[in-house]
Amino acid sequence: MEINNAQDESSVEVRCYFVRHRNALAVRGNFGPVYMDHYLHLMQHQISTSPDKDQKLKDALAGIALHLASRPWDEVSAWTIHFCEPLMNLFVTGNSNEGNIIGRLFTEGIRDDKTNLFITQINNFPKEPRRSAIDFKPSASIFQIIQEYYKQSEQRTARFFNYSEEEFVFISAQPECDEDWLLSLNDAAIRSLDKDEELSLLEKRYYSYKCGCTKERIINALATTSKDEVLGDKESVNIECPRCAAITVISSKDFDQMKDEV
Repeated sequence: MEINNAQDESSVEVRCYFVRHRNALAVRGNFGPVYMDHYLHLMQHQISTSPDKDQKLKDALAGIALHLASRPWDEVSAWTIHFCEPLMNLFVTGNSNEGNIIGRLFTEGIRDDKTNLFITQINNFPKEPRRSAIDFKPSASIFQIIQEYYKQSEQRTARFFNYSEEEFVFISAQPECDEDWLLSLNDAAIRSLDKDEELSLLEKRYYSYKCGCTKERIINALATTSKDEVLGDKESVNIECPRCAAITVISSKDFDQMKDEV
């Protein structure tokens, strides 16, 4: 499988280090470029949300990128985080081979399950998808929710730290990890980690904020449906991407061109 993980101006470089003598993996990235593209995406598609909800989405984008960088290259992850109050679903997904992360919020048409849930799906073709779900406390931050997922589903310790406003460090326990050391860390200790510990750079990965929901892909996905099923008596319809909330206009002419190309 060809890996498309080249660096560009808007990509985030995520560096993976092995913490020697502690048996832990440290993953670090500055997500300023991703956040900038996220805001440009919201502006372009006139998507508005509250600062609190948007911060949750930004944290989840950083969280899934750091998680992916700590996992095998061909593993694809998708997270759905269900909040009861306020009622909403947060969705993020990413792929190391393609070097992309994307996400969105759902605030309408959501069933209230009365339980805050973190639901994961891991795809590693050709293996069957793996799914798991945990509940979390209403007061938990996004990073605390992911840490709880690691504790319950991965059955190992993992922690997130703020290095700066947009830069985060994710440290996960490896076999024979010094758990006491990992649990004792705080944000201040992380800022001097490279001085206090022996770090070995393992690799660099790059992630960009992109979905790939082009009109061509959407039309191809509609290939088995008829024009009447999608358009009815309208000349065009707006189709919302389930991954990034972008709106794509599909017209009668688009359908006719698609049929002509088949």
